[in-house]
Amino acid sequence: MHGVPSLSRIALARIPLRRVPCQRIFGCRHKRLSQSGAPSHVSYRIASQREFGSSASVLTAELDLESLSSGEAAAASLPVDNEELAELREVPDLTPGDYVEVRRGTRVYNGVLAKVPTYDTFGAEHHTILYNGHFIIHKAADVTFQIPGWAFGKLANSPIPSGFATAGLSLESATLLEAAKISPTAIAHIDPFKEAADRYKFEAGARFDQAYTTFLGNGTASVTIDQVAKFVFYPEAQSLDTLEPTPAELYATFNYLLSQNGRFKPTKGHRMRKDREFFLRSAEEESRIRWMWNEIRSTGVETKAGTKGSLLNAFVTKTRKLVEWYRSDRSGTGFDKEMPAVEFTEADQIFLNALKTAALEGDVFPSPYRSIVLSGVLKKMYPLYGNRPRSDDAARMLREIGVWTQWENTNMHRPSLKGRLVALEGHGMSTWADDVVRQQDLLGQQLRSVGHHKFDDTGKLQNSQVTKENSEKENAADRHMVDLVRSMVVAPAGAAENAFYATDPCAEIRHDFGNLPVYVIDDPTAHELDDGMSIEKTPEGTWVHIHIADPTAYVPPSHPMSLFAQLRGNSVYLPERHYPMMPDYLSDELFNLGISKLALTFSARITEDGDIIDYRARPSIVRNMKIIHYDDVDTILDWTSVYGVGRDLAELSPWVQELVRARGLKPGTIGDVAAGVDAKGVEELRELQGIMKRAYSARMRNGAFMTDQPGYRMAIEPYPQPVTPVAPKAPYFPGQDFWPAVSLKSNQSGHLSPSHLMVSECMITAGRVASKFSLDSNIPVTFRGQPKILDHIQRGNYPVSDVKKLLFEVMFEKDSLTGVIPFMEARRLLPYMPSSTMGVTPTGHYSMGIPGPEDVPEHLQTSSMIGYVKVTSPLRRYKDMVAHWNMKAFMLGQKIPFSKDDVAQITQRMSDIEKQTKVLSQRTDKFWAHEWIRRREVAARTGRYNVSQGAVMPPIPVTEVIDDARTDAVNGQGVKYRALVTDVDQRTGDIWVSLVDIGGVGAKIRADRGATELIGSSDGKTLLGTLVDVSVEKADPWRSVLLVRPA
Repeated sequence: MHGVPSLSRIALARIPLRRVPCQRIFGCRHKRLSQSGAPSHVSYRIASQREFGSSASVLTAELDLESLSSGEAAAASLPVDNEELAELREVPDLTPGDYVEVRRGTRVYNGVLAKVPTYDTFGAEHHTILYNGHFIIHKAADVTFQIPGWAFGKLANSPIPSGFATAGLSLESATLLEAAKISPTAIAHIDPFKEAADRYKFEAGARFDQAYTTFLGNGTASVTIDQVAKFVFYPEAQSLDTLEPTPAELYATFNYLLSQNGRFKPTKGHRMRKDREFFLRSAEEESRIRWMWNEIRSTGVETKAGTKGSLLNAFVTKTRKLVEWYRSDRSGTGFDKEMPAVEFTEADQIFLNALKTAALEGDVFPSPYRSIVLSGVLKKMYPLYGNRPRSDDAARMLREIGVWTQWENTNMHRPSLKGRLVALEGHGMSTWADDVVRQQDLLGQQLRSVGHHKFDDTGKLQNSQVTKENSEKENAADRHMVDLVRSMVVAPAGAAENAFYATDPCAEIRHDFGNLPVYVIDDPTAHELDDGMSIEKTPEGTWVHIHIADPTAYVPPSHPMSLFAQLRGNSVYLPERHYPMMPDYLSDELFNLGISKLALTFSARITEDGDIIDYRARPSIVRNMKIIHYDDVDTILDWTSVYGVGRDLAELSPWVQELVRARGLKPGTIGDVAAGVDAKGVEELRELQGIMKRAYSARMRNGAFMTDQPGYRMAIEPYPQPVTPVAPKAPYFPGQDFWPAVSLKSNQSGHLSPSHLMVSECMITAGRVASKFSLDSNIPVTFRGQPKILDHIQRGNYPVSDVKKLLFEVMFEKDSLTGVIPFMEARRLLPYMPSSTMGVTPTGHYSMGIPGPEDVPEHLQTSSMIGYVKVTSPLRRYKDMVAHWNMKAFMLGQKIPFSKDDVAQITQRMSDIEKQTKVLSQRTDKFWAHEWIRRREVAARTGRYNVSQGAVMPPIPVTEVIDDARTDAVNGQGVKYRALVTDVDQRTGDIWVSLVDIGGVGAKIRADRGATELIGSSDGKTLLGTLVDVSVEKADPWRSVLLVRPA
């Protein structure tokens, strides 16, 4: 389109460089330029842990027990985002005397840091003194720029020719400076320093303006403040490695890059201190931003060619019609009236993308899209979005014009790299994701059509229908896509395999378990039946077998299907839809244990003390599948060792009390009959539970524990939800058949179910066997681990003696029978809890009580069960598939397909993807929980629907707002909730609570809306762990805001 910037690449001329003189008026340079053959399976006897003693580690494992113990599940309910928490642990320390820039909302403060907390945790207070002599209290995450030790430098302590240095200081500020041994003179230098940086920025403007085209022309994707400062202030330097720009030069550069946000995009606010990084916007994006500004500035200007800004005017005109139509019906659907005939042009798509970005970007730093949308687009829509529109209004407009659905889960699109999974199809986050999935589906259909490997009753492989020629013929159809994916992943060395296995590679070594019952326990809705368990009595003792589905019996490690699976990394499960690592129908119809019968089995013999003394790992055939459900198995298992059962209810958390009362739970079993289980099955499952109890007890002796964490599960119907078009040509309003109903089910904590505990311990046992097998056989795999808490705090800025005391107090509260630590006690440890790790060398897992090499004497390491490897979910985790391929290659005496270096690279990538998946899943669950609460509040306040706990909430238009501060919100009596006080923000006076009636959904009580009255004259600590009744004040799913007030 004429005048509209294209999406094709724009060539930029290289601008010649020249030296720009710049007077150095503040700060000195600290450095100047210098002048001058394997068995088919393995079975080993293992030394008991008692032979070398238990580890001194204290802190658990997979339901996901690992998240329940390591703190990941509990951290999801913290006022600090998990992602932000992890990143804050990586940034440089803040120390008194640092020059800092603090950003809170739209306010920017510059000052000298005078006080930091003894240790830095979630809500720790930092005191910064400003130029006017007053101080502000803030968090470490609020600091976006830092100059270490600035206040102790020579210039910051040079004399000031007036008494200003002390005249404006408050008594509190003077006390803070004295305690930090900072001269008051440094405070008087704050503004002169900022003025010096501003002057540098102005005088070096021409050179600054060359930075974008120069770095972009060099193919640079991002730059640091230091790189740009060296480019601008040292243009003739021969080597920049030994040169360090002055603080004023760095701050001038930082401010310039922020001012040129149409060319440079800053990293996230709380990461800026660490990364000091700005991303270069592409030439196309920069051109589009300039074009939008020109449209806004020239709207209505008459020229010989016509009226400028006419494209923006046309966009505003058509979208205004849509909004007015949408709002014309109070139901918010607009379907009672005919929708205006609207088509979105190429120019419209540019404005729509700007609206999306403005709605999703954080507001720590200035954004060109936010400025364009708020001051340009939305103001022209007046009075529809008021006279002072906000980013929230950009999101509202997108829903009202049919670009987003009313219930759009925008977490998928947010720019955060930690929660952005670019391999997910349908969302426009990469140019290749949709094509990759289409090609993967072609391959999946091909494999599906030829069926599975079949074995006769004697265990002999029958003829397979898979042919190499058919596979290669199909793969050749999109070879360029395969090559593209291969360039993005780690492919095994050697020739690429373009055919599925024509026969099972392990056919000759598979152990046939015959008619041995294999119990597959899962939820009724589960389709990926990827694990089963059995017990077998032999002359040498009782074996526990954990059978894992074996997709690697069909897919070679270098086949395109493998490469595509590695690109995604793992399956992603969201309430509205899921994104499988491999096509669903392969898991359901081919790899499924109940159909394929092929497994990789990890077996263990466990002593009366719970120690693993013997193990095996081998490919297998399983024939006698017993598919049963968790709730049914719970009725026949022993509840004695489930947390809360048989205890005084007054000592338990509200959610445990509710479960025990609702089900009338007592020690022992509920009954002797379960659907799908005969008498022998009941006997075997109870025996299996007893063995797993002993295994868990052994880990408890080694320090394992779980936390009493509440939980909830969101469900959306119909499922899956359709994907919203990325660039709709016309407004998209799905038919009523797709309007989602939302349900929330609480008490979804696996540690409150004996069957979940039993299955999880079986999976942990399999992971320990896999670790031992891999270590004994020198097989490269991904090991999971977690540092010891005391080792972790000694490496960080923590008060070691205080944490040791706290650790003793918390562990004293651990339930001796179940190993569960009460919820509020466990939260006290969260600030110090180390994150879990992945690597190619074994290490102990602190919270799961699994020893590593560091915990075992060297002479006993070869006979001990050290380390932990996840191998139980190859249908949804690629690193599990890698472990299976490598183990089976060793068993067959073949070359290991993935070397240690390969596994190391895959591990790092899978670790990143796993973190991104957790962030996205947590944010999505929170979104739907907040939406469920919004709908429930509307229903309660209007009396239209059933609002009982756990009720399915029907679609309710987003125009029905729950926000007591707005005049257009829905009024009336809402729902009361019981809330457990979990945190008190000493800085703001806000209170954080967990809504115990609905699975622990987190909410906030603001200081000015009742928190101050609750705290009273205390410091708030006495409130922690108390229950209060609250009602909802604001529920905004799209901003992840849930505010409550005392009822």
